[in-house]
Amino acid sequence: MNSRENGVKYVAYYCRTVNRAAVAEFVEYNNGALIEEFVEGSKKWPRLAAAIEKCKGADATLVIGKLGQLVKNVRVLTMLLDSRVDFACLDNQQCNRFTVHILAAVAEEEAVKVSQRMRRSMGVLKKKGVKLGSARPGHWDGREHLRGYKKAIAQSTKLRQERTAAAYGFIMPQLKDMRLAGKTMDEIATWLNDHGHQTTAGKPFTQTAVWRLLKRYLGDDFLGPVKDRGGRPQVIRAMEKVR
Repeated sequence: MNSRENGVKYVAYYCRTVNRAAVAEFVEYNNGALIEEFVEGSKKWPRLAAAIEKCKGADATLVIGKLGQLVKNVRVLTMLLDSRVDFACLDNQQCNRFTVHILAAVAEEEAVKVSQRMRRSMGVLKKKGVKLGSARPGHWDGREHLRGYKKAIAQSTKLRQERTAAAYGFIMPQLKDMRLAGKTMDEIATWLNDHGHQTTAGKPFTQTAVWRLLKRYLGDDFLGPVKDRGGRPQVIRAMEKVR
């Protein structure tokens, strides 16, 4: 990477095509320094978000190696628009901080039109009696073991909820009062364990188990300002607001 001290700082972002030579040439031409690179590996664009945050923290310009068909992706364009960072697309000079809102509006309009055309086409086919989706002939050939799995999952979830309700329904008013009083997940878990209560798996309560129990029966209003940290809820010290 470049290590110049007096040029513009750049952060490179690649999606599908990693064209480092073109990015290096662009940075060299602008007398800049490439401080970090991000290569996307997911359609949820986590690396793009990370690259944007790096630009904000380092006061750098984002260089997108190849935007390609992402110019039609509303979510990607919205991320760039909301970020307010300066960026350059090597394969699309018309896309920059000052024009991205126009491209986002066009992409959103196109997505709506595509959806409308699809619905009209499906409506015409249904009127003709054509079977669509999983109802069409041959859809389950070779995959018969998967047929009806969604119904099975829904039934399993219902049974699990009924079993949990039977096990904990009588103490939910107490847990609700504890949350209203500002008790943390850890404090509620300690109370449950001290009174001999266990999870449906026969294990002691943890803050995660309490979080899931409250979410299922009392809803998000009684969880407080929960943030997902790697799939595990953080310890909640007190509710910020009780509706």
